[in-house]
Amino acid sequence: MEQTQPAHSGPLDHIMFISIPEESKREINGFVLDPAILIPVEFPQNGQEFDIEELSWEMIISAMLKIFAYNRTHEDIPYYRSFINAVQPNLVTELTKTGIIKAEAKEYALAEEIFLALCHLAPEEATTFLNLAFVYEEQADGYKEAGEFTTSDYYADKALNIYQEALEVHPESTDVHFYLGYFYLKQNDLSKAQEYFELFLGLAFDDERSEQVQLVVDSIRNQTQDDNLFARAFELIRNGQEREALDVISEFIARHADIWNAWFLKGWAHRRLAEYTEGKKALERCLQLERGNTDTYNEIAICSMELGEMDDAKRYLTTALSLEPDNVKIISNLGVLSLKMNDTDQAKTYFSVAAELDPHDPVIQQFLSELD
Repeated sequence: MEQTQPAHSGPLDHIMFISIPEESKREINGFVLDPAILIPVEFPQNGQEFDIEELSWEMIISAMLKIFAYNRTHEDIPYYRSFINAVQPNLVTELTKTGIIKAEAKEYALAEEIFLALCHLAPEEATTFLNLAFVYEEQADGYKEAGEFTTSDYYADKALNIYQEALEVHPESTDVHFYLGYFYLKQNDLSKAQEYFELFLGLAFDDERSEQVQLVVDSIRNQTQDDNLFARAFELIRNGQEREALDVISEFIARHADIWNAWFLKGWAHRRLAEYTEGKKALERCLQLERGNTDTYNEIAICSMELGEMDDAKRYLTTALSLEPDNVKIISNLGVLSLKMNDTDQAKTYFSVAAELDPHDPVIQQFLSELD
């Protein structure tokens, strides 16, 4: 037998190719060995010399699997596939079980190599692509929980690439569309999730998952509609169309009465319309739902000041300041409140601090000038 040195780097570093003698040509389960095609063999990685006398079918198949995993465009892939199917016809089933066990044990590198090989050894099995995608997704989730977002994104991209490869091979697979929909849902890409779930529903007949998927699709549609309503209300307020914004946000609140952002927008719109009683009432509801937003305290403090409820205004602004000690807007409004309470010395102190934080604010400078 003749040997050639490995022609690849990385995972294929320890692969050599050998030729078998002409007299070795024979049939194995309908497959005919071809002496003209070089056979890959994985040689030892511990520095020991390769002993050709120790060559076995397992060593050859192991090397072929590495080529399936890392060199899917190798010219002899079809021959190697026929070779494996003849010599070890149950290999796909056995390796699938092994890959799943390794993945469950979080031995991801080995599980990845197994499923990579199987994807190209038996591409007719959509499940193998999904198993590989799941391995990548588990790693993406693990790194995300650990706060390593760049690495998490790397594995999420690898999972997506496998899903896309699976779609190329199995464009009408309900399983691929089902799990790709949930992949996008987990990535918070609702548009893509809806797209693949709807494709799943178009392909699925008597699939017990259809009802579940339809509920998800309906939920995405409702959320998209709600997001559009919320965004429209915000833009209307910014553009000075507060009355129109209140109509939109009331429609939103009618369906989602426990969303604090909606009550904030309602209170903000009323405050800009000088409807301070209605504004304060909406903002109080907002604070019942969420107590960590500085802008809410600021808006309700302004309403309280305009209603002459100075103690309430001071309490709200003081709470806001404890949340954000360097918030110029809050400090300035404390200065305004002090002026309304005829405490000019305290007002000057607040405006002086605000000026240090933002020396270019013309309103702050005007207050200081007037106080001086």
